[in-house]
Amino acid sequence: MYLMSVQELAEYLGETKRTIYRYIKSGDCPRYIRLTPRSIRFDKHDVDAWLESKKVDPTKEKRRS
Repeated sequence: MYLMSVQELAEYLGETKRTIYRYIKSGDCPRYIRLTPRSIRFDKHDVDAWLESKKVDPTKEKRRS
């Protein structure tokens, strides 16, 4: 198990820490482990599974007119 901090997750995704906290607040984020009330970590395996679930097949996506 490889645990990532919010900063590491942000770097991995090419996002800012602020964006990661927005994902968490909205509930649209990878599963995480709460170590303390102010410390969370993300398992890289869960992050990769979350990213996989976000893939879009362009041949099946509806076109916007």
